[in-house]
Amino acid sequence: MNKKFFTLLVFALCFFTELVHAQQQDDKRIKIEITLKDGNKTIKGAVRSATFSFTRSVNNFSGTESTENKETNNYFFSLDFEKQDIALLTVFMKNKGGVDGQITMTDSYGKLPARKFEFTKARIDSLSDQINADYSSSYFSIICASMMIDGVNVN
Repeated sequence: MNKKFFTLLVFALCFFTELVHAQQQDDKRIKIEITLKDGNKTIKGAVRSATFSFTRSVNNFSGTESTENKETNNYFFSLDFEKQDIALLTVFMKNKGGVDGQITMTDSYGKLPARKFEFTKARIDSLSDQINADYSSSYFSIICASMMIDGVNVN
């Protein structure tokens, strides 16, 4: 009886261990990457997560500016990196007028469609770097002049 119970317990433990291991592997199946064009060079970096935001806002001007409402399109990215990527930061800081590039998402299993976000004249709007003994991360908030999502021009 003890031998059967022990065998069943070992089998169940192995099953649940493999189940947890398989779930952990699925977490990394999506690869997100940013690519920036710096002159003739291409700089790439791994992204943990990316959030895109588009707003169509109306700004009211006062004083010496026109009193008419002017509509502006704002394209924002919030990018989360596992650590500060100095090469990417250098490209953004060197190109004050903005940099062109893209963010791609691919599924290593090939089950989900690939996604591509192309942008122009991207500049860092804000930057945050978190460092502690167990964890580090870096966040970029990027504002862009134009955006295409999977070939569709967002405007």
